[in-house]
Amino acid sequence: MKIDIKFLLSFIPMLLSVGIIYGTLNTKVKALETRVDSVTQMQQDIAVIKEKIMWMESYLIGEK
Repeated sequence: MKIDIKFLLSFIPMLLSVGIIYGTLNTKVKALETRVDSVTQMQQDIAVIKEKIMWMESYLIGEK
């Protein structure tokens, strides 16, 4: 079984492109995870604010 150098060299661009695609997708997935965490935190903050507003409304209306 004889392996030709030209045959092996033809796989280098393919391996390089696979590595670049993997790195790009990995970076995009990490950025997406960060955004999802940020949106989740915003939802929690909104829920807390809504609860406080409801309490303030009931407190102010109950005073009358």
